[in-house]
Amino acid sequence: MLIDTHCHLTYEGLEERQVDVVQHAASAGVNRMISIGTHPADHPRVLETIAAFGQVFAALGIHPHHAAEVAENFADELQWAIGTSPKVLAVGECGLDYHGNSASPEVQKKVFLRQIELAEQLQLPLILHVRDAHDDALEIMKHHSQVPFVVHCFTGTPDQCARWMELHAYIGFTGVITYKNAPDVRAACRLVPEDRLLIETDSPYLSPQAVRKIKPNEPAFVAHVARQVAAERGWTLEQTGAITSANAARLFGSALAQ
Repeated sequence: MLIDTHCHLTYEGLEERQVDVVQHAASAGVNRMISIGTHPADHPRVLETIAAFGQVFAALGIHPHHAAEVAENFADELQWAIGTSPKVLAVGECGLDYHGNSASPEVQKKVFLRQIELAEQLQLPLILHVRDAHDDALEIMKHHSQVPFVVHCFTGTPDQCARWMELHAYIGFTGVITYKNAPDVRAACRLVPEDRLLIETDSPYLSPQAVRKIKPNEPAFVAHVARQVAAERGWTLEQTGAITSANAARLFGSALAQ
């Protein structure tokens, strides 16, 4: 069994094809997936999706791209949404993104910290989005290391990965690991302890190299990520599936393993 620990089934390209996407995933051995809600308007659609598909679970949060768009009481609304279904397994994705035209760092940090506090309150894991902001995100999480979390879609350096390992982070790898211009990501994969490694697609984005021309990306293609991880670690595909699925169930809950 393979688990796609991070996808966006409510994003354009996947939402209108959900039945086919979930069936395609099952045919590829991907029997569980976590669909991520990234802003308040997205959350109801994610909740509808997990109600419709038994193999789909969720995480809800405010992506740093949307940090400047939320109301002051966004955390109350987020808590309510999370509480509507036991299939919501985590808070996120949330974090810091200093690339492009996201909200200011000050606004991002405020929204990020409030979500960390909510995860602490609800005793849920966090899904972190970190881009061009590893130093600040590491400094924040040093003060909240009791919260289990994953740095999803890791695209940093081996040194940055080692610093996250000091905080006992889980690390999620996407199709980026298959790209020719991503030797640092492959090197980071070789560094992660066996019990901290996760696989994901971040679909509809980041199609793996073998299916690079196929758009959108979808959860079935996490099998390509698993094959690259297996090659980097010297594992079989079956070992990779078993290890990463066990890690996902440890972080997000035993429902993923049932």
